[in-house]
This record gives sequence, structure tokens and C-alpha cells, in this order.
Amino acid sequence: MSLRLEPLDRAKTYELVVRRIQEEILAGRLRPGDRLPGERQLSEVLQVSRPSVREAVRVLQALEIVRSRPGTGPDSGLIVSTEPVRALSDLLRLHVALTSYSVADVLQVRMSLEDQAVRLLAASEDVDTTRLRELLAEMSVPGLDPDTFHQLDTDFHLELARATGNDLLADLMQALREAVRQTMLDAFLAHPDWDSWVDELVDEHRAIFAAVSDGDGETAARLIREHIGGFYAALQYGAEASR
Repeated sequence: MSLRLEPLDRAKTYELVVRRIQEEILAGRLRPGDRLPGERQLSEVLQVSRPSVREAVRVLQALEIVRSRPGTGPDSGLIVSTEPVRALSDLLRLHVALTSYSVADVLQVRMSLEDQAVRLLAASEDVDTTRLRELLAEMSVPGLDPDTFHQLDTDFHLELARATGNDLLADLMQALREAVRQTMLDAFLAHPDWDSWVDELVDEHRAIFAAVSDGDGETAARLIREHIGGFYAALQYGAEASR
């Protein structure tokens, strides 16, 4: 085997600044909620130009590693982010759009996560189900349009994940839902008998909630898998009908 080795490209200065900030976070010297030094101070400490620092900050903001907080007090400026979910959602949505991941892949992973979520909730003795009950009541209002129901459906499934107290599980669930949001809404809009289907979906949500409330994780997991699997079947039907 003959190797074709060439001189390495030098990283752009702003990329080195991004890398250094990431290293500080990984080393634990920068924590969520910490304030970064200002542009001038970073430029002086890192011995790079202010435009390079400015470009690095843009990249870090786009990745949601830092966010800008307006004002002039001690809590203003560039703050290390504590909310990574939007970056996760954007990344997944783009890769679904680029067909790096299929909708079937996303729904399969979602099924696994929701299976885990309902089992955790069913096994817990201290879960606040107030919001889940409220969402079920809102879903049951007659005459909901597909767009409104879709948002309530999303909120219900995300609340199942949040109620577990596992932030990573909740953030992954939200990212997965966002990745196929438009695909799911299109399926709702295209269904030939919306009124009948929405009644079925509400009944399925009620059954899942009842199983969780009864502490029956096995039944709740089976119902959530059937619920997601049934939606995927409807999704495929809609795709074939539109051809």
C-alpha cells in the first residue's frame, strides 16, 4: 500500500478559538451558566484578532454552546448554554432532510425511547401527571383541526419523557419529534377520515396514560409501540395515496 501524505492544512484562527472554548468546557473549567470573557479580553488572552473571536462566537452560538444575554450587568454577555435541545433538533431535522436518516429510522429510535419512558414512569411512585391529564382533556375537545391536535400530541409525548426526570431522554425525544414534525403534520392533513382517526388517537393516548397510572409498564410499553407503529403505517398509506 502506497501512502499519499501531504502537508496538513492549518486550521483557521476562529476554529482554534472554538476548539479552545470547547476544551475548557470539556475540562470542567467552563460550566453551564458561566459567563465568557468579553471579546477584547478573549482576543488578548488567546492572542488572536478580535474578528477571529467574533467569528468563533458566531459558530458557538449557532451550535448553541453559548448564547447572548442582553444587558450590562454581571448576568449579561455570552453565557455557556444550559439548553442544548434546539441544536439537537436542528441537526436531526437537517439530516432527515438530507436523507442521512429515514423517517422510519427516526420513528424506530423514538419507539425505543418512549418504551423506556413509560416503563420508568410506571415504575415510579411519585410522578406528577397533572399536565398529562390536561393534555388529554384538550385532545378530547371535539372538532380539533389537524394542526392543533398535532401540537397537543407532540406535547403529550414530550411530557411523558419530561416526567421521567431524565433531561437527556426528554431532549432526545424533542429532537426526534422536531425532525419529523412536518412529515407527521402532512400525514394528519392527508388522512381521508380525520374525525374518525383523531378519536382513535385520543383513545390510544388515554390507554397509554391509564397503563402508566396503574403502574403497568409492560402494557404501557406495548401500547406505545402499537401507537407509534400504527402511525407509521398511516404515514406509509398517505405516501402511497399521494403518488
